[in-house]
Amino acid sequence: MKKILILAAAALLMCACNTNKGNNTNPNNNADSHKCVSPLPAGTNPDSLTDCTVPAVFTVDNFDWTAGTLQFKVYNKDLYDVVDIQQLANGDTLVFQGRKIVVNSVEKQDDGFIIVNGGIENDGADLVPFEGGTYRGIQPDDHAVYSLLGTATLPLANNLVMIDCGIEPNDPVDTVRTNVKEYIQKLDNRDNFNELNTELLIQGGKITQINRHWIP
Repeated sequence: MKKILILAAAALLMCACNTNKGNNTNPNNNADSHKCVSPLPAGTNPDSLTDCTVPAVFTVDNFDWTAGTLQFKVYNKDLYDVVDIQQLANGDTLVFQGRKIVVNSVEKQDDGFIIVNGGIENDGADLVPFEGGTYRGIQPDDHAVYSLLGTATLPLANNLVMIDCGIEPNDPVDTVRTNVKEYIQKLDNRDNFNELNTELLIQGGKITQINRHWIP
């Protein structure tokens, strides 16, 4: 819980700007109407993971096969309220990849793609429409932007399933239901489980599925 409070406090500090949206007729107070837009609060608490799916980072060495547990870093996809993004204006502040961007240009494309300050390649931001009335930030390789929430250690379910991608994009997906331990231990140089390619399915406080998909 302390980690969530710290993250919330950090978000407030990042947006330490006046968000007064009232009608202000004094031209000298235009700066007061500028808003600060941060990612939506994470709906996941790394201290109480019960029934959820989370992006995760870990290595083969993070498995404790004696205790039957896995230690991993918990991530959250950075999503923004669609109204906040569509109403971004010059002078506003956008918190993107953990940094504050003062908006000086907003380009809106027909497909909903929004480019702030010339885009991420120019130290700006790129945002695309996402599900549930949100926008998500994207990296130069089109992957989503994630934030670290904290670290957790959870037990592995007895019926743990590993769904794993191949080395090449067209390789068949492996669904491992037996001898999961042996499969993971033999991964050798393919132990790159990160927030971009790996999700953990957690049910009843136990990890029931490790799902890794292929990424460029």
